[in-house]
Amino acid sequence: MQFVDRIRQHLGWCPNGSALRTAPVILAIPSAMANPVQPGSSGASGGTGRIRQGISIATGSIKALVRDKRLLWYSFLAAVVISFLIVAEGWNVTHFDYALPSRIFIPFGDSFLSVFDIRLFLIEGICLSCFTLLLAALVLYRKGNGVTKAVTIREGFDGVNLHTVPLTFLSVAMALVATVLLELTSQSQVIGKIELAISLTIFHIPYAYYIPGAVFSALYFSFEIMVINIVLFLLALYVVPVIVLEKKGLLMALAGSAKLMKKTWQELLGCVLIFGAIVLGVAAIALVIGQSPLLLNHDYDFFLSLSRGLIPMIIVCYGFLLACGILMAVGSTVVGIAITDLYTCGTTGSEPGMPKAPGTTAAETA
Repeated sequence: MQFVDRIRQHLGWCPNGSALRTAPVILAIPSAMANPVQPGSSGASGGTGRIRQGISIATGSIKALVRDKRLLWYSFLAAVVISFLIVAEGWNVTHFDYALPSRIFIPFGDSFLSVFDIRLFLIEGICLSCFTLLLAALVLYRKGNGVTKAVTIREGFDGVNLHTVPLTFLSVAMALVATVLLELTSQSQVIGKIELAISLTIFHIPYAYYIPGAVFSALYFSFEIMVINIVLFLLALYVVPVIVLEKKGLLMALAGSAKLMKKTWQELLGCVLIFGAIVLGVAAIALVIGQSPLLLNHDYDFFLSLSRGLIPMIIVCYGFLLACGILMAVGSTVVGIAITDLYTCGTTGSEPGMPKAPGTTAAETA
């Protein structure tokens, strides 16, 4: 019997010996990350999936503002800048003096065309500089807290000091373009008719009954200025993040912004779907308010009579304008968060808060 046991041990099998167990080879790559969607990819995974990623970035920026209440400081400062714009434009309208010309004209046919307004340029320069500063500080705050280490609001603003020169050039350049565009569009009959139609449809009725002419003009021109400024920031979407995060000059940042926009245009489309839906919702509410006389069978006495409806309509109109101002201030912060996250998506290939797509991991044995 001992001889048989020795033969079994020699052949490698013994019922009393220690068993040799092997573990199966397991790849340490989650299935969801096996084929990550990279910006600029094509095909089914790079089409609808990238638009959904943009939608996720837009909704995530709103959630980030709700979760991090410190971001409301940026909204508060944006509201201060918007208030300054309205007050400054109101002063510009009420203190216009033909004896002190501030416009630059060029000959155009039988008349002269105004192409530049010095006072408007100063207002735009101050506002755009403030918005650029806020966006740069917000980018540093969001990027720092989302990727590397915790960054305070003060540290975000302190970090902007290292990039004041390119940010100043960017603000001045946008102020020049905005001033020229505002001067040219204000003298275009086609654009004037479009703006008048929109004003009569959404804002003029019943607002004209309650808002003095100077205040209405200040709000109207301030809204026009904000639209131009938003367009300029969208055209130079990634310039501020490239300047403050990659420490590049203005020209290099413009080139880098164009490349990132080309790479992430589908993610941008997803963001536009969300933010555009919000804008359309606000416009629908404005349309209902503006067309309230038509909804009341043109009963203008409802708006003119104190006993019937003057006080409620004042609350509705001014409340809506106040809500729009708050929405613009909060929206500037939300869009700034989304821009930072889009930049992260375009440079790393993954959404903020998600790990970078891992490479091939070697097999491990247990």
